[in-house]
Amino acid sequence: MKKRLVYLFSVVFFVFLGLLQLGLKPQKVEAAYGILHPYSTPVATRGNWYYLDRDSKGTQKIYTVKITAHAVDKDKLYVPSQKYFEKHVYNASEKKRNQFIEKTKNIYAGYNYKKGFNVNNWVNLAGDGVYYIPVTRKVKGKKVKALRIATGAGPYTAAYAYKTKRLARLAK
Repeated sequence: MKKRLVYLFSVVFFVFLGLLQLGLKPQKVEAAYGILHPYSTPVATRGNWYYLDRDSKGTQKIYTVKITAHAVDKDKLYVPSQKYFEKHVYNASEKKRNQFIEKTKNIYAGYNYKKGFNVNNWVNLAGDGVYYIPVTRKVKGKKVKALRIATGAGPYTAAYAYKTKRLARLAK
């Protein structure tokens, strides 16, 4: 009888702890920085993409860009709240704005751009980030899907990425 009572008390206690945990949900940190929700990348841009470029020593090397439903190379993308920015960033003192920029330096904003998207710092200080735009290119006379990677206000093409390393080498 005593063992049953201890067992019953233990079960009730752990159920109580579980219910207590459900009620104590932590406040989302994202809301504090003006995040509305995760940004969803266009389906045509998702997957692993490979492009040929020169490394710091001048040697040609294959680089990979991995785009998932809500991230580029493990950097999660979010949609910013313009109301929040107008109230807490644009009309804030320089000191507060600089503190906000420092706190959000690892948060990235995603924006639709034509059939692709743009990735930028949470608080954009200069330039227009990186664009990822699905296109069709000819490689050895055949049309293949490619991803145009561009930067700046233009956007100015930096590279074309392909679905396979072989295509990236052939495209040069």
